[in-house]
Parts: sequence; C-alpha cells; structure tokens
Amino acid sequence: MNQNHVSGLMFPAVAGLFFFLKKPKAEETHLAYPVFTPDLSGATGVARYLEKQEQLLQLKSAEAVVAAQAEEAKPMQTGVAKYLEQQEQHKVTGVTRYTRRLALTEKQVKASSTGVERYLSNQKGKPELTGVAKYLKKQEGLPKPSKVSKYLTKQHLAEKQAKQAQVVVNESSVTKYLKNQENTPPLSKVGKYLLRQDLLARQAQKEKQVAPKSELTGVAKYLKSKESEPQLSRVAKYVARQTLMAKQQPSSETGVEKYMRQQA
Repeated sequence: MNQNHVSGLMFPAVAGLFFFLKKPKAEETHLAYPVFTPDLSGATGVARYLEKQEQLLQLKSAEAVVAAQAEEAKPMQTGVAKYLEQQEQHKVTGVTRYTRRLALTEKQVKASSTGVERYLSNQKGKPELTGVAKYLKKQEGLPKPSKVSKYLTKQHLAEKQAKQAQVVVNESSVTKYLKNQENTPPLSKVGKYLLRQDLLARQAQKEKQVAPKSELTGVAKYLKSKESEPQLSRVAKYVARQTLMAKQQPSSETGVEKYMRQQA
C-alpha cells in the first residue's frame, strides 16, 4: 500500500521535471497540474458512484417522510370549511345568485306542472292562426289537383250555379192564366200533360239563357243541350201529332188551345 502511494506521487513529479528540463530557458512558463488525491479505501469509480446514488436515495426518502409527517400534523378540514374556502376563491355576485334562484324555480315549476299546463304554456308564445290561414295551411299539405280534376270541379260548380239560378215566373202572366182557367172548362189529362210539357220546355229555355257561361267542350255542349230538351214518350209524341193534325183542320178552338197558341 505504501509503495503504490509513493509511485503515485513520484510519477507526476518526474513528468513535470522532464518537461521543465526540455523547455528552453527563454520561455519560462508556469503550469498548474491537478493534484490527484488517491482513495485510501481502494474503491473503484463505479463503487463510489453507486455509493453516492444510494446516499441520494436515502436523502430523498428522508425528505418524503418529513413532508408526510408535516402533512399529517395539519388539522383536517371539514366539508363546511372546504365549501367556505371555495366560496372565498370564487365569489358569487348578487346577479348570479338571482339567476340561479330563477333557474331553480323554473325547474321546480316544470317538474310539478302537468302535461296540459305545459301544452298551454307552449301555446301562449305561438301566434293564433285565423280561419283563412288554417285553410291555406291545410291546402298546402294536400296534393295538388291535376288538370282533369280542375276541369271536373269547374263543371260541377257551373252545374251547381245553374241549378241555383231559378227562373222567376212572371206573376202577372200566371194571374192572367188562372183567370182564364176560371172561365174555361177543366182540362183533360191530355191537355194537362201537354201544358206541363210546354211549361217545362219554356223553363228549360229560360234556364239556358240565365245559366252562366262556362268553358265547355263540344261533347259537353251536346250533352248539355240534350239534357235541357224534354224527353217525350211515344204516347206524348202520338198525342202531339194528333193535335198538330187537328190544328191544321178548321175547328173551334178551346180556351186552352187559344192560350197555348198565344204562348207559342
């Protein structure tokens, strides 16, 4: 052990002396060499590093124990103390408390209200629709009519208006006719039938004149004209033919025949 120590001291001294003798005298320089302190215990560098790391770990563990003891020494905070500490950190203004109170009240009201009350409260904010607006809204939801359905609807309205437009019979002519009937003998069944047919034909003619004009096709006009014409049976045609033949022959006219001839 002493020999190693002596050799460790002699080597730097010999090296310094060698360099000092080699240098010229003109250049005198002073060099500072590190002083090596040998480890008396004989431990290597790795062993010393591991020992130092172990000391650091022990120091950290001791500090952790001291911090834990200090934390345990502090008084435990209750829930109220924690709440008060949070309130101090986040101070609530009067406006915030008011809005929170209103929100809480609304939640309680909604929870206690029935379905009808909620429906009525929702309906209060909505504008009321008029009858026309409801009709238009309903029409928007319906499918749009085609051209054929529009034409049929127009024809139906025209027929309805034609039926509603009743012909007003002149009261003066009716009165005259009734007075003439008082002076004339009663009509037979054939005469009454012919008179009824004549009145129906005249009424149909007046309805045709009063009925509003509508856009009708050729087929519709033909069917319309056929509907307005009175339908005569075979007996009526025969009686009408006999009456025409009787008119062509000179004979005395009755009151009914005179009236019918005047009306024709």
